[in-house]
Amino acid sequence: MSPSSINGSRCISLFSGAGGLDIGFERAGFSAVSLCELEPQFAETLRQNQGWLHSDGHRYFAEAAIVQNDIREVTADQLMHGEAIDCVLGGPPCQAFSSSGKQKSVLDPRGTLVSQFVRIIDEVRPKSFLFENVRGIVTARDQNGRPGGVVRKIISDFEKLGYSCRAGLLNAADYGAYQRRVRCFIIGAQHGVAPQFPETTHVASTVKGRGLFESPWHTLREFLVESADTDEANYVFPTVALGPQLAELPNGTGLKSRGVAEPTRPGGHWGYRQGTFIADLELPARTVTGSGSQDWVRWNGTLRRLTLLEVQRLQGFPDDWLFAGTKADIFKQVGNAVPSLFGELLARTIQSHLSDNLRTPPVKLGFPAEFEKYINYTISDHNRNESARKVHLPFMRQQEVRSADHD
Repeated sequence: MSPSSINGSRCISLFSGAGGLDIGFERAGFSAVSLCELEPQFAETLRQNQGWLHSDGHRYFAEAAIVQNDIREVTADQLMHGEAIDCVLGGPPCQAFSSSGKQKSVLDPRGTLVSQFVRIIDEVRPKSFLFENVRGIVTARDQNGRPGGVVRKIISDFEKLGYSCRAGLLNAADYGAYQRRVRCFIIGAQHGVAPQFPETTHVASTVKGRGLFESPWHTLREFLVESADTDEANYVFPTVALGPQLAELPNGTGLKSRGVAEPTRPGGHWGYRQGTFIADLELPARTVTGSGSQDWVRWNGTLRRLTLLEVQRLQGFPDDWLFAGTKADIFKQVGNAVPSLFGELLARTIQSHLSDNLRTPPVKLGFPAEFEKYINYTISDHNRNESARKVHLPFMRQQEVRSADHD
């Protein structure tokens, strides 16, 4: 398809996955010129959803080129198709930085793909960009082993290209999602000051001093009342062996892994065993993952896992979104996606900034204070517990994989 007839703001999507972030951008009025995705099943998902009228009233990616290729081999011309680009968006693969992975950072080949995002920004020169990743990237170590070194370099590289950068950690639940999902975002602007992130609209009910315009977080109970999957054929129940163990657990807990004592955690550094957590219905869902081992829910007298359709709805995909591949492939696509809510909110923020038609030089905002605090805590925690972690290194690696953080 030729993107030459696109009207309105034009964007390029990198590492597009199944299209979660892009759905939000198009709902906000952007039109995709191209979407770049390497994984065959992910790219096929994008193709299958192009151009037809979905249940939410949108025709997604109608004029876009789906570029199925390794981003290291993709040129700006292949993405731009002669168009001036208002925004480049995307999140390089997060496993290198995620707390649920092994956190090899730049030592993981996937961690080096961040530099490809920077390269595309340099070659395309969009008016703005949106970079997304897991919160673990904030404390990820650079090649010299310095916590926070990766994100410092990313921001510095963008600034050297002539962009004002605003970075922050956003929680989807703070904006009305039924899911607690924290992500790192960097908004870049070619002119003036990079826009502020949207004001939060919701807050945990336990937080004192709620803002005038803030409501309590939406809960998983509310979500299930409105959007539970009613097809019992989709339900997965505990096995004969697991059932009795889960039956003894209250909501909001799971089966604990073996703990390792540390100076700051004398009771043991532990996590919940993967696939054994029972959701707290009075909170938003925990971060959904890219596997079939979703959290358990006690609902309508049964204990079952959240279904694929429910996870799809938590992420903001239309009910009639088509997915290519096996069920395992689809869980991966849905769980790895950025919630469309984030895309829509941040796209509108960027749209507002672009509509000001600024021509002033970009303003450097400096490194975020909240990142400094997070990094300093990580350094302090590591220094105090390093001796115990060296002794139990194989176990600690297991803990990283089983992390309850659900990045």
